[in-house]
Amino acid sequence: MRKHDLKFKRRVVQDYQSGKGGYKMLAAKYGIAESMVRSWVSAYEHHGTAGLIRQRRRYTLEFKLEVLHRRATENLSYRELGALNHTGF
Repeated sequence: MRKHDLKFKRRVVQDYQSGKGGYKMLAAKYGIAESMVRSWVSAYEHHGTAGLIRQRRRYTLEFKLEVLHRRATENLSYRELGALNHTGF
C-alpha cells in the first residue's frame, strides 16, 4: 500500500474544496481511489489538517463499545464514525 504525504493529501482536498473536480475526477487525476479522496475530504472537514495525519492508536474496549453504540443509535456508517472519532474505521 502506497503512503501519501500530508502535502499531497492537502493538495487533493484543496482541489476538491476549490471546485477543481469531484471525487471521481480527482481520484483519476491523482491516480488514487475515489474512496480515499472522500475519506481525506471528510477527515479534513471534521478535524482540519490533523485529520489528514495517520496515527496508529490502541483503543480501549470501553471506547470501542461506545463507538458501536453510537453507530447503532445514530445510524451512522463506519466511514462517518471514522471521521467523527478520527479513528479511520
